[in-house]
Amino acid sequence: MGIIGNIRKHSWIAVTIVGIAIIAFIIGDLTKSRKQEAFAKLDGNEVTYDYFTSRLAQREEDYQMRGNSNYAFKENVWQEIVQERLLDKEMNALGVIVTDAEVSDMYLGRFIHPSLQQQFTNPQTGVYDRQGISNYVRQIEEAPDTMEAKVQWIKFQEQVREDRQRTKYIAMLQNGMYMPKAIANKIAEMSAKQSDVRVAGMLYSQAGDIQVELTDADYQKYFDTHKKELNRDVFRMDNHEQREVTYAVFTAQPTQNDMMEIQEEVNAWWNEMQTLDEGGLIDFVNMHGGYDSMYVSNEIFAAPLDTVIKGSHAGREIAPMIVQALTKDGYNRHTYGEYVMGKVLKTEMRPDSLRISLILIPSQNYHQSITRTPEQAAHLRDSAMASIKAGMPFEMAVKAFSIDTNRGGDQDWQLDGNYGILNEDIIRHNVGDVFDKELPNDGGYFIVKVTGKTSAKMKYRVALAQKIITPSNDTEKDVRDRANQFASQFSTCQAMIEGAQAQNVQMRSALLISMSDSLTGFANTRDAVRWAFNSKTTSGAVSGEIYNSDYSYIVCGLREIYVPDNLTLDQARPLIENRLRLEKLGEQLATKAEEAMKGKNDINSIALAMNVAVDTVTGVKFGGYLGRNGMEPKAVSAIAAKKDTGIIGPVQGANGVYVISVDSNSQAENTDVDGIRQRYESTGMNGLNYIIPVLQSRIKIVDNRLLYL
Repeated sequence: MGIIGNIRKHSWIAVTIVGIAIIAFIIGDLTKSRKQEAFAKLDGNEVTYDYFTSRLAQREEDYQMRGNSNYAFKENVWQEIVQERLLDKEMNALGVIVTDAEVSDMYLGRFIHPSLQQQFTNPQTGVYDRQGISNYVRQIEEAPDTMEAKVQWIKFQEQVREDRQRTKYIAMLQNGMYMPKAIANKIAEMSAKQSDVRVAGMLYSQAGDIQVELTDADYQKYFDTHKKELNRDVFRMDNHEQREVTYAVFTAQPTQNDMMEIQEEVNAWWNEMQTLDEGGLIDFVNMHGGYDSMYVSNEIFAAPLDTVIKGSHAGREIAPMIVQALTKDGYNRHTYGEYVMGKVLKTEMRPDSLRISLILIPSQNYHQSITRTPEQAAHLRDSAMASIKAGMPFEMAVKAFSIDTNRGGDQDWQLDGNYGILNEDIIRHNVGDVFDKELPNDGGYFIVKVTGKTSAKMKYRVALAQKIITPSNDTEKDVRDRANQFASQFSTCQAMIEGAQAQNVQMRSALLISMSDSLTGFANTRDAVRWAFNSKTTSGAVSGEIYNSDYSYIVCGLREIYVPDNLTLDQARPLIENRLRLEKLGEQLATKAEEAMKGKNDINSIALAMNVAVDTVTGVKFGGYLGRNGMEPKAVSAIAAKKDTGIIGPVQGANGVYVISVDSNSQAENTDVDGIRQRYESTGMNGLNYIIPVLQSRIKIVDNRLLYL
């Protein structure tokens, strides 16, 4: 949990965190005067833009995104707010509360909250450290209210309270799930029955010679009968308005002339790089947006760099080559690849991962909540080092001297390079060694015990210049002009589609919601989504703006608007056609089966008239399969419901139409009524996933987020 992570965050990056916090405070102060706009309303209650952005910032911090979240993440934060408001309303109405005593019990009593259980369990013994959390809580309660750790702890307590309150609410609903015993007995009775049957089936997949004609009246009747089902299929439980866009794509690709110019620049770079010493090479690489590594394994590089670097000696030059990506993580993958060139600066045998335990002795220069002077911090450091040298176990020294006593100071495994200013000191020391390190700006001291290192492997420090392959400005301008010319030719979406087909222009489609990040396949096209959902944009319109994504230029048209609970017949037709065709085919086959059954009581005679073979299926049970015909609930239910033997049908099923002869029935003696009740009650509990959509459908939501996000 992010809150717990913040409570424990007493590391070498704390100075940076404080700096960020100060900047955030200044920015927050500057924006306090922003008008509190109601960018949404839930059941008449405002949700302001400032409130949403503060919640978003909090979640971004929890997930270490720092303002880089996408619109899907923003949508999740919005849904979180909606859920809170809806559930709070329900829980308050029902009187579901959590007392202070219950909150305390979740970290000091019998029912420990899972997050605390994880964070305050001794890794050596596996036992929850009640004394450690008790000491921590006491220190926090005595600390000034402005201390960051205390602020975070109060926030965490509120989260624990909310979590327990919702757990109570869900438990109440779960306990309300009940299967009446009479119904369970009936299901048990039907489930215990087994039938041996013979089946004459006409499958839809084998009825190709039957023509099915669908009229507008058929479509209308099906639509009127299944309107709720069709709406659910289109809008699902989230019930968002959707807009279908179609868009023409014009993509700029590097021409032969572009590639010749890039090659000339790469050759000039390479010639200059060969004249530079190590310092000059690193400066050159940094100047050209290149890659200057810490020690890394060759395995992090994408092919063919991984094999080129493997086994290299210090000083080996890497001549210019084209790669699709520099490293295997793909974060730096470029559309048309890139040239890389450079040198292996150093090689060294180093571990992949390191583990330490840490004592943090901060001074007042570390954070404003610390009152200890730098001189006092140095004295405490000396006392701690002397105690450890005298034989005090490091875990005891952590409790005696460190501001962070959690997990005995253990910092878990970290990749080589991730321990910041401590990393090279850890590398130089052996497992079991203890050393101290001064924090920057007289901020205090670390005392470090090296507790683990993985086996050493060959690593390389590499400096690489990178030249991304892109189309030239002239090439991009030519493509942009083509896109603008194309857009000017059409006033409707349908005309644009037809024009694209005639001109062999690439077309794509996407089904969007208002919080979609972008058009499918094209980053940074949020403006196109905004246009599609603008109240002035009507179905069939073409965008007046050309949208740019990397090297592509996009002309967008709005094909259709789908509004929840207002689905039209024309919009539903693609969904209806196949279902309706099967339904009408089934009706025709059922009529054929009825004719075949007239005057006949023998399944073989009926099958002969239907021109199908007879299948023998033994042991058919309620809820089971109809032999090779698979899941046919209607047919299987009809068999289970028939008390005697004889002919059933015709049954219009999911895969075909069946006439069935029930030849014999048998009844098992033992039936698991309780098991059936539990299974159906468990199925009912799965319906709790739909609590929020159901509650949401009962209130009015005014959603103006599109104007802000």
